[in-house]
Amino acid sequence: MRAYVAEMDGKIEGVIGLKRDIDHGLYFSDFHEKLRPYLRSVQIMRAVKASMEFVKAYPGPVFTIAEDAESCRILRRLGFEHMTGEWYAWLR
Repeated sequence: MRAYVAEMDGKIEGVIGLKRDIDHGLYFSDFHEKLRPYLRSVQIMRAVKASMEFVKAYPGPVFTIAEDAESCRILRRLGFEHMTGEWYAWLR
């Protein structure tokens, strides 16, 4: 697993990265509500962009789940393709 974390006041409030599985990768993110007002900040967007280097370097498909409309928008913008339901994939 490779990931970046968002730290506020000495506590980890968010994480984004790639978990390696046997035949595919899983792109993930998780954050506490305390971080929500900052999700569009330059620092967070830089972490998202940097985490995509993990995805681009992965030697197989990478899958992820979009939990809401905003997640769908961001994943499409990053280059993920909609598969079915809430599933997206990086197939390049």
